[in-house]
Amino acid sequence: MVIHKETMRTANERSVLQRIFTESPISKSQIARDVKLNKVTVSQIVNRFIESGLVVEAGAGDSTQQGGRKPNLLQINARYGYVVCIDLGYHELSALAMTISGRKLEIRHTTFTDNDIANAISKIKELIAELKSEYGEKNLGILISVHGIVYQNQVIYSPFWNMHDVDIAAVLTKSLGITVLLENEANLTAIFERDFSSEGIRNAVSISMHKGIGAGIIMDGELYRGRKGEAGEIGQTIAFETKDKSLAENQKIEDVASQEAVLDQIKQAKNLDYINLPLIRQMYDDHDPETLEILQRFENNIIKLINNVIVSFDPDVLFINAYIFKEFPELLERIQTKFAKISVRDTPIVLSKNVETASLYGGCAQMIQEILGFSKLKLDFKSKE
Repeated sequence: MVIHKETMRTANERSVLQRIFTESPISKSQIARDVKLNKVTVSQIVNRFIESGLVVEAGAGDSTQQGGRKPNLLQINARYGYVVCIDLGYHELSALAMTISGRKLEIRHTTFTDNDIANAISKIKELIAELKSEYGEKNLGILISVHGIVYQNQVIYSPFWNMHDVDIAAVLTKSLGITVLLENEANLTAIFERDFSSEGIRNAVSISMHKGIGAGIIMDGELYRGRKGEAGEIGQTIAFETKDKSLAENQKIEDVASQEAVLDQIKQAKNLDYINLPLIRQMYDDHDPETLEILQRFENNIIKLINNVIVSFDPDVLFINAYIFKEFPELLERIQTKFAKISVRDTPIVLSKNVETASLYGGCAQMIQEILGFSKLKLDFKSKE
């Protein structure tokens, strides 16, 4: 049984469940002190959660200094069910399965050669069937991470998927009998930074840089999507190069400064059939002049983009989620140094601690909070890693 928002009737119930989720194993008396409710009320709420199977007892805690009976400790029942986040990437699907208690089960990857959404849907069905055979029927929900614009749970635009007007969430929900939600990939990286951070982040921007460039925006602790889900499409920023070019002739910043764009530029400059970041690393270390020049341009473009984002949103911290900066940490160090020289702001510019799977973890966190009926009251996942 899924705990829907409608069944989470009171703020008291949400407060109690939040403490169990975040601080488990925890006693009823400690919960009562934390949420400022009397023990009888807490016991009634906890008993309802235990009856539903969502909460279980986790053994006895320590006695107080005055002695007496040891308190029973509580935790979320990991066997209650699990959620799945699937990243709908470029020629690749990545999936993370996570228990409702926030514990990772496993990550899987699968590749394919085309960009037809029908084939992706088939791959998703296969993946969910495999997870079902491994972890059982209790799949409580699926969240799909989309590299593109999502509005009202539909893909409005994706740069590398032929959607054919397919309502992917509706198709999968009907086929699998499971709630399916869609969310922009950059937004999910921002949710990851908020929910898995020990810093209590309230205002942040997470720039996700792969084939395109997007930004997830956290404002006052909440994800900001904009009027129609298009907030953070910073890759669409016009990259003005000369004064005599019209708007139509100028390229978008992601056309010249995304990770994919840099790889393509070096591939063309060196007349190569294949390129990847380790090969670029080798050419960089060999001081190849064309590689150095392209990376210098990339560096300068990213500094401008970062500056524009920071002056627009004034975040407490700006995260960057991109493999290129993991492969080239010195590039990010130079960007940080140069930005400090041109800006009066002291906003930290930080490489994400989880470049590989931030959107997957953010997606599972979002799905769990959706299932448990949380909106304004957030769950803390940092202790679950």
